[in-house]
Amino acid sequence: MSSPEKPSAKKKKEEIKLLIYCPSDLILAGIINSIEMAKKIEVIGIEKTTIDSLLETIRQNQPDVVLFSNTEPVPNLREICKAIRDALGEGKRPQLLLLGTIPSHEEIVGLMNAGMRGYFDINDQSTQLSEAIQVVHRGEIWLPRDKMSNIMDRIISVVGKDLKEKSLDQLTPTEFQVLRLIGQGKSNEEIAQALFISKNTVRSHIKSIYTKLNTHSRLQLALYAINSALF
Repeated sequence: MSSPEKPSAKKKKEEIKLLIYCPSDLILAGIINSIEMAKKIEVIGIEKTTIDSLLETIRQNQPDVVLFSNTEPVPNLREICKAIRDALGEGKRPQLLLLGTIPSHEEIVGLMNAGMRGYFDINDQSTQLSEAIQVVHRGEIWLPRDKMSNIMDRIISVVGKDLKEKSLDQLTPTEFQVLRLIGQGKSNEEIAQALFISKNTVRSHIKSIYTKLNTHSRLQLALYAINSALF
């Protein structure tokens, strides 16, 4: 007979593994102070030097969420987002939350296309940081609440302006369900589990949806689902 799982082990499984990149000691101290009381978040690593070191730490520790502080302008931020997203290969992708001063709406669109799931405004209340980490861990989007409406309107106008004209009628029932789950922020693995199909089949359906809706990114599909009120 197997022994019952220890409460500490169960708690460990539920914790969000967080990796922090922050070159500033002062800002890092504020981040740690903001999340130290969050029971569901475990800081598994802190990087303060180079992007290469950050990517290597991601590969070694396999975090659930990467919190990337960019309070100073960072060259090639989109490329960095893509590198973080792809650091673990296709099997598992860490969710990426950026922390800094909110850039333009167009830059937000580009960063989301590159793999960012949320942007935490450094001027927002620090007590909200742990909530933001948990939101992106669920695959949802975090943006400053007072700017969310304007940013989403702009994102839809930039990325999804022609999607309203597309018809859902050309999708198969399974493709429709896949699109709906993408709109909820689900990963390919989660979609496969929900629909009782393989991840390869999910990828095939997504490829077909791209063709039928003339779209080129997962963000476009998510916006289409949101704009069509599929959930």
